Amino acid sequence: MSKATETYDKGEIRSRLEMRLKYHPLRIFTYMVLVGICSAFLFISISYFATTFHTNFNNFKLPLLFHANTIIILVSSYSMSQARKAMNEDDMKGYLTGLLVTTGLSVAFTFFQVTAWMELHASGIALKNNVAGAYLYVISGLHLLHLLAGVVVLLWFAIKALDKTNDPVKLLLFEADPFSKMKVGLLTTYWHFVDGLWIYIYLFFVLNIYVLK
Repeated sequence: MSKATETYDKGEIRSRLEMRLKYHPLRIFTYMVLVGICSAFLFISISYFATTFHTNFNNFKLPLLFHANTIIILVSSYSMSQARKAMNEDDMKGYLTGLLVTTGLSVAFTFFQVTAWMELHASGIALKNNVAGAYLYVISGLHLLHLLAGVVVLLWFAIKALDKTNDPVKLLLFEADPFSKMKVGLLTTYWHFVDGLWIYIYLFFVLNIYVLK
């Protein structure tokens, strides 16, 4: 076999592999899940707007921790991007660090979110006495559930990465496996989506509570 033919074969194999990964069932399933989540939050947002527009239900302030969580979520998006970048550069230590930092920020986000709900309830905004407040609890609660689902996957990836750092053979196979990198890419996409979803929720409530009330 000539070098030209061998180069062509390698290029064809690489092209077929990229095509298989591009339309891999896991990738399609992930995108379908994201579309489903978008549809659910869009429906709830429309219901909220139709129910509370031009009413007195929006006469309350968002807890300050909602604003702090917006900063935390943006930083977590950056740390997840760094984890993926490290993975693509075969930097296992940087990859593991990025996963753990993102996980830590998520734990902080969860703690602040629960604290914010407690402050909101202490101010007299409960599920039963304020429709807008009830929507706020439900929407932010659903977001937190999706975030925690991502945290579970993050921890699983971190545990697997830690195991591979202690085994040179597993580490080599992991770094050479395009499917592993695809999974990290999908996790990053999901994480950016959840982060973007929080930004949407935050701006949506800021608009309804402070601008359109």
